Amino acid sequence: MARLMKSLKSVGKICFLIVIGLIYVSSDLSAQNNTSSPYSYYGYGELMTQDIINPAGLASLSYRDGGVLNINNPAALSQLDSLKFIFQFGMTAKFSKLKQGNDDDTFNDLNFSKLAFGFRAAPGYGVAVSLVPYTSLGYDITNIEYVEGGSDYIIRSLKGTGGLNQLVLSNGFRITKNLSLGVNGIYIFGNNSRDESIIPRGGGASTYLNSSKLISTGLNFNVGAQYQFNFVDNSIILGMKYQPKVGVRAKREVEVVNLGVIKYNDTDRGRYDVPEVYSVSLGMKKGKQLWVGADYLLEKWSETKKFEKENQLVDRNKFSLATIYKANDGYATKFFKKLTYRFGAFYDTGYMRVRDERIKTKGFSFGVGMPLARGKGMINMSFEFGQMGLTANNLVREDYGRINIELNLFENWFIKRKYH
Repeated sequence: MARLMKSLKSVGKICFLIVIGLIYVSSDLSAQNNTSSPYSYYGYGELMTQDIINPAGLASLSYRDGGVLNINNPAALSQLDSLKFIFQFGMTAKFSKLKQGNDDDTFNDLNFSKLAFGFRAAPGYGVAVSLVPYTSLGYDITNIEYVEGGSDYIIRSLKGTGGLNQLVLSNGFRITKNLSLGVNGIYIFGNNSRDESIIPRGGGASTYLNSSKLISTGLNFNVGAQYQFNFVDNSIILGMKYQPKVGVRAKREVEVVNLGVIKYNDTDRGRYDVPEVYSVSLGMKKGKQLWVGADYLLEKWSETKKFEKENQLVDRNKFSLATIYKANDGYATKFFKKLTYRFGAFYDTGYMRVRDERIKTKGFSFGVGMPLARGKGMINMSFEFGQMGLTANNLVREDYGRINIELNLFENWFIKRKYH
C-alpha cells in the first residue's frame, strides 16, 4: 500500500506539471512562429512535421517500442511498458538561408515542438495526450512596385503570423497477438493573422492596410493499425493510418483602412477543410536492436475548400525512410554502446503550386538518444538538413538546418525494491 501511495503521489505531481505546461504552452503557441519561410504565405501555411515518434523518426507508422509514444500511429501505444509513465517535451531550432536570384537572406527560429505524456492503462491498452503544432505562418515579404507610366513607386508589405495546433488524445488497443488498432481524437485550434500594407514613396504612415484574422476551433480524428509477422528473432510490421476530410469551424475578421479611415470592417463564419489522408508503412525489426522502416503519405488537398471556395492546392505525396539502432545489448558499459542511433531521409512533393512550380522539400537527418541515469529517461537530439522550393521563375529556395532536442522522462510504477 505504501508503494502504491508513493507511485500515485509521483503520478499526481507529473500530471499537475503537465496540466500547467499544457495551459502555458497552448496560450503561448498562438504568439510564436515556427517558420520564417515565405512559402507559409500560401495555403494554410507551412505544414509542421507530424512524425513525432522522435525527432529523427521520419518514417514511423510501423514502429513500436514500449518506451516511445508513437502518436503518428496510435496503434503502437498498445505495446507501452506497463511499468512506465512517459513524459516528453521537445524544442526545435531552425536556421534558414533564403535565395532568390542574386539575393539571399538568413533567418533563425527557436520554438516549442511537442508536449506529451502517456502510459499503459490496462493490459493491451495504451493512452497518451499530446500537444503539437500543425501549421505555421511566419512570412514577411516586401516588394517595391513602380507606378505605371511614371517614376514613383509604392512599398507593398505582406506579413503573416500564427498557426494551427493540435491537442491529441491517443488510444491504442491490442486486438490479437499480432494485430493492434488505434484512434487519435484531435482538437484543432489556433489563430492566423495576415496583414497587407501599402506605403507611398518617401515613407510615412501606411496609405492602405488590409488586416485579416482567422480564428479556428474544430474536431478531427484518424485511425491506425499495425500487424506484426514474427520470424524467430526477426519481425515485419505493417502499419496503416486513415484520416477523413473534416470541416473545421472558423471565424474570419477583416478590416480595411485607407488614409487612416476604416473603409471596411466585417466578421463572417464558415469552415475550411482538413484533407483526407492515407498512409502506409513497412518496417523490419532484427532482434531488439535494429529497426528499418519506410512510409508513404498521401494528403488529398486538391479536394479541400475554404469558406466554400476552392483552395487551389495540390495533393501531397511524402516518402520517408528511417533506421533506428540501439547499440545497448543489455550489457553495455561504455558510453557510446549505450546510445540509440537514428537516421532518416524524406522527399515531399508539398501541397502548393506557385507560378506553375511544385514547392517540394527534401532532406535527411541523423540523431542520437542518450539514456539518463538509472533508466529515468532519455535525451534525444537530432540534426536535419533540407531544401524547400527552387530558384526557377524568380522563386525562393530555402536551405535549412534544424536541431531538435527532446526530453523523455520515465516514472516507474509499482516497482518493488529489494535491499540486501
